Amino acid sequence: MGTTAADWTFASLVGDTESFFAQHFDRQPLLRRGALADRVRDLITVDRLDDVIALQVVPPAYVRLARDGQGLSSKAYTRTTGDHATGLAETVVPERVYELFRSGATVTWNHLEHLLPSVRHLVDLFADTFACPAEVVGFLTPAGHDGYAPHHDPVDVFVVQIEGTKDWQVWQPPADRRGDSARYPADRLGEPALRTTLHPGDVLYLPHGTPHAAAAREQVSLHLSVTVAPRRWRDLLAETVAELLRDEAFHAVPFLGGNPSGAVDGAADGGRRSRIADRYREKVADLCARLTALAPEDETARLAAVGRAQAGVDRPREFARLARLDALTAEARVRRTGTPVELGPSRDGRTPLLVNGHRLAVPDAVADTLRALDRGGSLRAGGFLAGAPEDRSVRAARQLARLGVLQAADRAED
Repeated sequence: MGTTAADWTFASLVGDTESFFAQHFDRQPLLRRGALADRVRDLITVDRLDDVIALQVVPPAYVRLARDGQGLSSKAYTRTTGDHATGLAETVVPERVYELFRSGATVTWNHLEHLLPSVRHLVDLFADTFACPAEVVGFLTPAGHDGYAPHHDPVDVFVVQIEGTKDWQVWQPPADRRGDSARYPADRLGEPALRTTLHPGDVLYLPHGTPHAAAAREQVSLHLSVTVAPRRWRDLLAETVAELLRDEAFHAVPFLGGNPSGAVDGAADGGRRSRIADRYREKVADLCARLTALAPEDETARLAAVGRAQAGVDRPREFARLARLDALTAEARVRRTGTPVELGPSRDGRTPLLVNGHRLAVPDAVADTLRALDRGGSLRAGGFLAGAPEDRSVRAARQLARLGVLQAADRAED
């Protein structure tokens, strides 16, 4: 049985990952001939783009057109639709897109992972590798035409050639690669560092800020660009500090303004400023102490987990998860998820619980079990509610699993 896009790994695209991150990532381009061979059609084909646009409900945000290196106004290929019940909406008109494509326009598809599950599998590889959101952009260029004028992107780009061929010019990334996207006059960049033609299955990596340009040859060209913007050191450190500052010790509100009475009392005002400065110094020292006390291994693991849980990274399988709960047996093992749970004080044998906006009261035995699972490990669903019949225990486990508090454990985690 052949492989599909769901079977690929990040190494399928870049080869040896240690070599990639040591020699190319954030440094210089990488070209891999035939990395995906004839498997690229598992991702997408020109025919499937016909199917998508034929839905006639594609919002303009998903489609852009450019001709002669310049973007076209969306008014050229959209129309307003709707009725009194649903309101008005802008949609892409397939016939207008086809006409512009025939006249030499490149069609760019944004966020193809929103539209095609096969492409979503490709995003999953990058989201898991870099612990940050990724996007797949499709470029469909008519034969003999350029795409966009020479430019650079503020994100890392992994190009996968799908159909046809495309000529690429790639310039060396500049020493200073800050800022947003930018275009370049043809005479400003000088001689390209790389001239190459991509064929189906070829993969080209461009570090952020790398100037490049591409043109189709004798036939229609389709390629995908996977873009990622990995978090920088400043992003990670800011997330760490923000997490530490959630502590109640930093919650009070200091008064930084002038004398509220309006009276002129320089000595008193100077004394107040001095006290505020002392308190600020204490808070800085407290924060520094907390930063110093962090375990780097634990914190970087937490930051990676936070990145993979961001919107656009994590792909929930909620329908499938809820369906599997119906088959949860007494012997199945369950463990805690990362969903935050607030447990209040016990009253009359029941403990208030708040999760995802839901408030309920659970038996104290359930609260005790949740506290134990917060420390790790798993247990039988049939023993979740200590001292209760197995069927009642399983029902309690199912209820909390539906709320996202529990999940099935692949193995015993004692």
